[in-house]
Amino acid sequence: MTGVDDGDDATARASIAHHLHGVAANAAEDGHPALVEAAAAEHTAREEHGRLEGNTPQFVYGSAQQDAIKAGQDAMFGRGPREAWEQAKQRMEVVGRWLAAHGHQTEGVTK
Repeated sequence: MTGVDDGDDATARASIAHHLHGVAANAAEDGHPALVEAAAAEHTAREEHGRLEGNTPQFVYGSAQQDAIKAGQDAMFGRGPREAWEQAKQRMEVVGRWLAAHGHQTEGVTK
């Protein structure tokens, strides 16, 4: 694997799986079976080919950014520990490295 160690790979894969699970859960709750199927197809593509398809990389990175921003706001306003913010920033960086190592764009991506 290029540019990502085993620990980062596991962290990135867990973050991506968490994102795809959230998409599928929200789609199922809102009654959108096609989106549930699309999330499952993305999960399969990642597992079988090590890549994500379409706009999914941007959404995954944007989701990691949003998690880091929320954790930072929580820490800033006393609603959460600074450690949670540090961990969220680190996960965002790991996801970015994983995406870049697999040929996905992360520059200029925002959710």
